[in-house]
Amino acid sequence: MPGRFANLEFDNVQRRQERRAEELRTPAQPAVDHLQAAEEESRWGRFEPALRLYTRALQENRAAIPAWVGQVQMLVQLGEYHEARVWSDKALELFRNNGELLAAKAQACARLKDLDAALACSDAALQAQGSSAWRWTARGEVLLARRQKFADQCFQKAGAEPGATWFDRVVIARICQYYGRISNAMQYAKEALQLEPTHGYAWFTLGDCQRALGFMAAAEASYGHCLEFRGDYREARAALDALPAPSWRAWLGARLHRWRGR
Repeated sequence: MPGRFANLEFDNVQRRQERRAEELRTPAQPAVDHLQAAEEESRWGRFEPALRLYTRALQENRAAIPAWVGQVQMLVQLGEYHEARVWSDKALELFRNNGELLAAKAQACARLKDLDAALACSDAALQAQGSSAWRWTARGEVLLARRQKFADQCFQKAGAEPGATWFDRVVIARICQYYGRISNAMQYAKEALQLEPTHGYAWFTLGDCQRALGFMAAAEASYGHCLEFRGDYREARAALDALPAPSWRAWLGARLHRWRGR
């Protein structure tokens, strides 16, 4: 989308003017604060606000590699795969052979169905210095996109990384959802909840998986748990409103039971 792409350019005159006007109205905020705010939005599945905050962090500090990675990841989540690849290339011009950025590009290429490039980037990410849950997560996605074996082993390696968190399991769950592996996605959402049972977005992710599998009562309960931890989470309320009414669920369940008994 050209409009969004233009908004991301650092040399855009209008954006510089708007930013300057905002700086005059509000106190300066360090790039690290923008990055933390972006990560918090991402952990709640709010990709548009997270993208804006990652971009703002880069405007403050172009050396912030996590902001580059986050920007690419948010573009992928928003379905803007071409822009994600372009911005991963821009980042890699500055930080060649960076494993996290190569993994981000691998994901973008996988979504674009450029599977050879995705595998090459993933290989390079794993060969680069260091290791992380994100590199193994991206590897798992590449294998899913290529319909190859061992994707789950890669996701398990991601979870075994020393720095892996509950949210890494949520990211894996979202990837499994994208490729139609809903049962796998539900398992990773449950793993996320074992690590962090009080974060609403883990419950929300589980609810999405349960709804996709037809477990409407369970999904309703999961969305309800999400709202217990964050009552203003509009996405959970919308998901609850979209569920079939209880009477409809009961009727459907009875019909399915009779059909299976034939």
